[in-house]
This record gives sequence, C-alpha cells and structure tokens, in this order.
Amino acid sequence: MKEVTIRLKDETYERLKEITDLENLINRHRDKNRRDDYQMEEFIVGCIIDKMEQINDFGSVHPSAQKGTRPLIKNRFKEIAKEKNMYIKDIAAQLEVQAPNLSKIFNNASQPRLDLFVKIWVVLGCPPLQRCIYLERD
Repeated sequence: MKEVTIRLKDETYERLKEITDLENLINRHRDKNRRDDYQMEEFIVGCIIDKMEQINDFGSVHPSAQKGTRPLIKNRFKEIAKEKNMYIKDIAAQLEVQAPNLSKIFNNASQPRLDLFVKIWVVLGCPPLQRCIYLERD
C-alpha cells in the first residue's frame, strides 16, 4: 500500500474532523450494529474514491464529452405551461419578472439562471426535471 501525506489548513482539518465525528454520531444512533469509529483518513479516502468514480463515469454520461458535438440545453417550460393553461404574463407576475424576458426563456432564446429556473419550475408545479430540460445538438 502506498502512502500520501497531505497538508491541510487548520479550518479544513477542523471541518473534516467535525464531519467525521458527525458521521460517527449518526451511525451510532442509526443502527447499533454499524461502525461508529470512522477515522478522518477513511473519510478522505472515501471522498477521493467517490470523485475518481465521478471522473471515470463523466465520459459515459456527459453529452458534451462526445467528440464533434456541442449540445445546447433547452427547456420545455412553454409546453408545460400550455398544458396547465398558464400564461406567460401570469407566470411573470408571480415571479416578479418582465413578461418579455420570461417569453425569451420560454421560447429558448435564452436560458434562465439556476435560481430563476427553480422559481419557474415551482410555479409550473414541479414537473419532473427530465420533462423540463433537454439537449439539442448543434
């Protein structure tokens, strides 16, 4: 087994210690048969392994990782609103945004920031996210 030494800022070390202690406390209360003596090193190794798995899986799940394609994220807010008999002007009033700006989003001329996306999603009744967005190839 190889060994790696890492240097952490004091605040990073303290945060890792807090997280490890919290995990042990949760395990102690969740199930008496679970370990409650995890060490900080185990937590760090687990995080590294998790990140490595994410990186390994990135190419298979991320559409822009495919060579020669450049997908655009689009939304289906207009279709969803129409199905619910909701009008852009009414949605804009609820969100306190200008109707023309919301119209650009609903027509995919622009895409909203994450916070506005979530607000629109909530006003539309929280439909499944896979219904709300899709990828379009260049």
